Amino acid sequence: MKNSSKIVLGCILTILITCSVKSVDADHHLSGNSIFKDLTHVNLVDEWDSEYQIHLHVEVRNAQGQLVSISEDSIGRLIPHELTDHVFNEKLGKIEIVTTDNIKYERVQYANYIPVEELMPNSQTSHFIGLWRIIMCGEVVGHGHPCLPIFQVNTPHVFITEGDVVTLHWTILRIIN
Repeated sequence: MKNSSKIVLGCILTILITCSVKSVDADHHLSGNSIFKDLTHVNLVDEWDSEYQIHLHVEVRNAQGQLVSISEDSIGRLIPHELTDHVFNEKLGKIEIVTTDNIKYERVQYANYIPVEELMPNSQTSHFIGLWRIIMCGEVVGHGHPCLPIFQVNTPHVFITEGDVVTLHWTILRIIN
């Protein structure tokens, strides 16, 4: 009798523990504010479905500093998660309050230089590119240490060659509730 009660008690504990542990995969099946939409794809939403507005200005200069091209767009995508708010609040620089069309926004202006060598695949000497991202890397439970595109914008393609200098000027607005 003692052995059978131990077995039954062990089964009950196993069932309780198994049923109470949340699946690591649970984030992939939630609608709305999750980082991933499945095991391998990041959940990106268009900015008009969020409280953010994104504008990107891409400047390309040659090795002599002469302007080669300017490209810009103001339609972006982002991850609808508190991680995006954290990056906006803590990682991109000083937040300013601005008013446009009687709507108050928090604004961050962020500029970053990207070495052309990082943009050219397979040691090519020239390349067209039009997808630009603000990427943050870190540990995400169940996914290891991925680098996530927190904000991204597609611009008309720019042509880059060896020696060019690419500077991205981001302006990101968040509506103040």
